[in-house]
This record gives sequence, structure tokens and C-alpha cells, in this order.
Amino acid sequence: MYESFYGLKEKPFNLLPDPEYLYMSQGHENAYTHLEYAVAENKGFAVITGEIGSGKTTLINFLLGKIQQDIRVGLINTTHISSTQFIKMICQEYELKVDGRDKAEVLDLFHGFLLSQFSERKRVILIIDEAQNLTPKTMEEIRMLSNLEAEKHHLIQIILVGQPGLRKKLQLKDLEQFAQRVAVHCHLDALNREEIGEFIRYRLRVGGMENPNIFDKGAIEAICRYSRGIPRLINILCDTALVYGYADELKVIDKKIIENVINAREAGGLFSYTHQDEEKGLFTPPMEAAISEPLKNRLQLMQRRIGLIENMVGNLDQRINMLASKREERDTIVLELFKMLKNCMESRFNILSKLHRLKYGQNASKKSAESERVPEPPLIFQKKRDKT
Repeated sequence: MYESFYGLKEKPFNLLPDPEYLYMSQGHENAYTHLEYAVAENKGFAVITGEIGSGKTTLINFLLGKIQQDIRVGLINTTHISSTQFIKMICQEYELKVDGRDKAEVLDLFHGFLLSQFSERKRVILIIDEAQNLTPKTMEEIRMLSNLEAEKHHLIQIILVGQPGLRKKLQLKDLEQFAQRVAVHCHLDALNREEIGEFIRYRLRVGGMENPNIFDKGAIEAICRYSRGIPRLINILCDTALVYGYADELKVIDKKIIENVINAREAGGLFSYTHQDEEKGLFTPPMEAAISEPLKNRLQLMQRRIGLIENMVGNLDQRINMLASKREERDTIVLELFKMLKNCMESRFNILSKLHRLKYGQNASKKSAESERVPEPPLIFQKKRDKT
């Protein structure tokens, strides 16, 4: 909607995990280095954690785009299921038919698949997103999959991606054996103050903008304060701010627009923030202990949906304004046409009257004149004149 107004080829602040828009902060560089090492060296287990919306999935997609080896990749992002269902889901992800098989048969089928891939010199990687929701029993089943090994080689590499709760879960006594299998672990922190400004300008450049400095200093300060350095929240704020700016035909986004966006979201109970840690230059995440994991997931989903609804409402508002403008123009044209029609009819009537008088003469008798006088204009002409 606002792309052409700001000179963009596409929206730069979409929430989709597009690796082209990945801004490599210091934390992302560090996480990518760890992941690259884990894949290159075929380390069995790797764990990547980070706050909600910190860019974990985008980083994984970026990594997969850089891998040159022949690798079969499976991605699981539904983790609120039983351990047996989870094993079947893994098989289905690799297009293995598990209908009518019991658990032992499913495991045997998957083991055969791994051996066949190994014999063809193909790697198998399983990526489990939202891994913080896995139950300890399911995680133990995943650990058992790692026991399917060939001599000196892992038959499958597993990358777990999740929120900070995953780190806490790995500290449980019941998962001690699992934690010992983790060869690579990295945590994604929030962006600092300098990185937030660079993040915004980077995405604007990728989106096609020649001058990516449309967010002034006050706007960036407000984004820092409210987003706590979380990329997803920065994207939401910036995208909505561009919609507001476009509606008001503003070429520069200032602090006032950001605050309007924040107020609108807070009014709907969709946004809360805590002040930054001034000494570290980082941002303190909100308290999460009182909120259960399922509730947090539902709130995330609602936030994404309402963000989409806000954009749709903005689009509809613009369209309505455009239609109203066109409607006014149309009404003006129709009115002018009616005026022209009226003048044309009056002129034609006058000409007919003159012709009639010339035809019958001006000295005709009163009786003859009355019987032969020019008729009144047709009723349709009178109605047209009344309307105009």
C-alpha cells in the first residue's frame, strides 16, 4: 500500500522469516558461526535459543540457503503432541508411510531410511522449532533417535530451536543425558541501541529505498524504548508507522507517529514494555513466569492476527478515501452534464418557438393563436429542469 509513496519495491518489515532481510547483528553473527560449525562438522545436537521474535527461524532459513552439501532437511514446528505422534510426524516429514504401523515398526522404518541416505552419501537434518514446548518424554525419544549411528558418523543431526524456556528445560535432572549430547548451543540476545537503527535502515535498503533515513532520531529512540530490541516488535512498529505516515502523506517518520502506533496497540491490550538497562544498552524482557506456555503461544497468535487486521483496516480506509474522492468527482461531472443538458433543451425549445411563430405569422387571430400556440415543453423536459 505505501510502497510506491516511499519508493520501495516491497514491504521491508514483513513478519515472514525471509533470509534476504536477515540483519546480522553481533548476536546473529555469533549464532550463525556456531550453527555453521555444527552443520559442517556434523555435530549430533545443536540448540539455538532466543526471545520471542528474535530472529531464530530467519537465521535457520539463512543457514539452509548457504549449505552446499546434499542434505535432506525436515522441519517440525508442531510440538504440543505425544511422543508417539511426534515420531510418526518425523517420518511423514521425510515422506515415509507409517499408516498401520506400531511404534517399533515406525522406528525400524526410520532407521532404514537413515541407512539408505547414508549409503547414498546424503545427510539428514531434523530441525525442531518451538522446541520449548516438547515434553521431557518426547525429548527423551528424540535423544534415542541420536543413538541410530553408523561407525564414526551420525546418521541424523538434530537442531532444536526455541525460547529461553528450552534452556531451563535442559537443566532438568531427567534430561541430563540429553543435555550432555548437545554439542553446540547459542543464545540470541536482543539488539542494542545502535543495532536497532542499523536494523531499520538495512531492511529499508533491502526493500529498495535509496535513502533509508526516513525514521528520524526521535522515532528510533521511541522504537528502542518500546521494542526492547526484539526484531519482530521492531518490524511491527515500523510497518504500522509507515501505514500511518502514508495516510498523512509524511515523508519522514517521527516520534509522534511511533507513539500513536504504540498508543493504539496499548489501547487494545496488545503491547507492554519495560525500560531498558542503561548500563548494558540492552533491554529487559517482560516478566513471563506468571504466564503459561500455551497462553503465551495463543497471545502471540492473537498479536499476529490483530497486526494483520490493523493493516487490512488501514488498507480499507485508504480505499474508502480514494473511492469517496472519485465519487465526488463523478457527482461533479454528472451535475455538469445535467446543466449542459438543461441548457441544450432550453436552447432547442427557444428555436422551436421562433420557428413556430415564423410559420404561422404574428397577425393571426387570437382564437387561431390560442388553438395553434406552441405546446408546452414535454413533461420530461420539465422534470429535467426541476431536477437541475
